Amino acid sequence: MIQRAGFLGALLRYADNQLSWPDVLRWKGSVLLPTFIPVLGMSLFSFAIYVCYEKLNLAVSIPLSVLGSVSVALGLLLAFRVNTAYERYNNGRVLIQTVTATIRNLSRQIWINVPEKSQQDHIQKMRCIKLLLAFFVATKHHLRHEYGTDYYDLQELLPRDWTPASVTHGAKQPATRESTHAISKLHLKKKAHSVMHDIRTLPLVVSLHDTVKPHTTTGTLEPDVRNDVNNMRRSLIKEFFPDSEIADSSAPAIQKRAVRLAIEEEQHAAATPTSSETQPLLRPSASSTSYASSVSSHGDRYPFTSEEDLPDQGDGDISLPLEILYRIALYINAAKAAGKIESSFVSVTTNSLDTLVNTLTSFERIVHTPIPKAYNIHLKQGVVLYIFFLPFSLVESLGLLVIPIVALVSFTLYGILAIGNEIENPFGYDYNDLPLNRYCAELKREVEYIIYHVPSQSESILLDGQ
Repeated sequence: MIQRAGFLGALLRYADNQLSWPDVLRWKGSVLLPTFIPVLGMSLFSFAIYVCYEKLNLAVSIPLSVLGSVSVALGLLLAFRVNTAYERYNNGRVLIQTVTATIRNLSRQIWINVPEKSQQDHIQKMRCIKLLLAFFVATKHHLRHEYGTDYYDLQELLPRDWTPASVTHGAKQPATRESTHAISKLHLKKKAHSVMHDIRTLPLVVSLHDTVKPHTTTGTLEPDVRNDVNNMRRSLIKEFFPDSEIADSSAPAIQKRAVRLAIEEEQHAAATPTSSETQPLLRPSASSTSYASSVSSHGDRYPFTSEEDLPDQGDGDISLPLEILYRIALYINAAKAAGKIESSFVSVTTNSLDTLVNTLTSFERIVHTPIPKAYNIHLKQGVVLYIFFLPFSLVESLGLLVIPIVALVSFTLYGILAIGNEIENPFGYDYNDLPLNRYCAELKREVEYIIYHVPSQSESILLDGQ
């Protein structure tokens, strides 16, 4: 009896580990939830058409041949939509593979070929290897629009005195007890709480609110404005403002002047009570005020010494992954200047860093280049119109069966649209997105093994393994 129970237990464990529900019965990771409401709505609409045709004797049927030619074109549009989304998904995975291979090669080359003459040399080389992994982790957060260095997987890879360039130079608010212990408010498991309790100081270096985010953080891109000052000819400006020096000013100077005039108008309007009839229609936003203050502070700290310098547009910014690559390049150049490495090795590492920059740019292309609005709008309108007229063409021949048939067609077409939306940006937290955390963890184990187990120099590596 005991042997039988043990056999059944082993069989159940094997079934739990090896077997799974058939994909047709799965709902997690599928598009059932995004398509449920549209499918339910079209099913109810089909039922209403059936009632009008059968019970009320209304002539609502149309020939089925009307939708025949439309279905072919709609099918091609849907196929192109899914293929485009999957191409973006596949390109994201290929780029991750490129980054992983490049970091593996570059870490091996640096660890073996850069000599160590002191303990300081070893620490610098170890930090450089960790920065390679930090580039991958920072790229992961960058693609997810998570900015700053206040992340446990990233903070442990950066030097202690690291201050990213993407930090505004305004006054920082002192850390409070509430912000320090904010981690306790998270819904963590008991084991995670015990781990957090053992940490004496949280690695809070840069607040997320102090980092500069790119202008395009949504899935849509706004078109350029035709009458933008950067797109206007100087002759046209002189024609409208003949007695002004605006035409001889640079575009950033004009923008800065316009912002300051708007702020002065806002201050004057706030000091002078006005009625609703004289209230200005346009009010400068908070971003305009912060822009003007940043421009002023930048000019005070970094005065330009030549007319050939770039115009004053406020504090510059650079993404954290790109800044990490700059630090690695500076380390390689410093090693070359100290005579530790040869020029040929510098060329090899430069090519690897160029590959990482190219992959980062390709990542940003996928994230910040959505499907064109016109294509998305037309495709969705076509699908809705096709399903809308489908019950009119099927109610005469199918009768009550028009309801499940329309529901099936609706689920198929809306599901294709949902699949395209699900996989076109594969770097998020959705169920079908790429497991970036797992890729980073696997690469982290390899980097840790290199640092703690692989010797950088040995005369008898093939004899004693030391």
